[in-house]
Amino acid sequence: MLIVAATLVACIVVLWLWPDLPVARVLAGLLVVPVARRFAALTPGHWLLFAMLSAAAGAVVWMGGDMLVVSAMGSPELAGVLMAIDIAAYLDAMLAALAVAGAVRGTSLKLWVARMLPRSRSRRARRVRVARKAANDDDPAGVWLAVA
Repeated sequence: MLIVAATLVACIVVLWLWPDLPVARVLAGLLVVPVARRFAALTPGHWLLFAMLSAAAGAVVWMGGDMLVVSAMGSPELAGVLMAIDIAAYLDAMLAALAVAGAVRGTSLKLWVARMLPRSRSRRARRVRVARKAANDDDPAGVWLAVA
């Protein structure tokens, strides 16, 4: 274990003192970049969960072994409270939410598929051209042309 710790300390010293070396770039890619990406992905909710777990662990350490005994003494009451909650109601609500979400998603999926598929020309309503009616003239034009 001491060798692993010494190796990591040596890597940190190389990264800190000689950042331009090719070895330092490789070490940064292996040791620094993955950790930085992981920390960049954390949200405030993650930090709040970390704070709550740290507070609980701190309380256990502060009270010594007595915290585990106190927690064990309260477990029958906790089990009774959990058994009083009707799990079937939660399952019914979850299934109803899944059914509604599935129906909504099914409708939107059907519309999306209909929009993506090419439309065939046979189903398209064709416009029928209406023949133009002749003008309602009292003077027959052909008669006057024939006379002249």
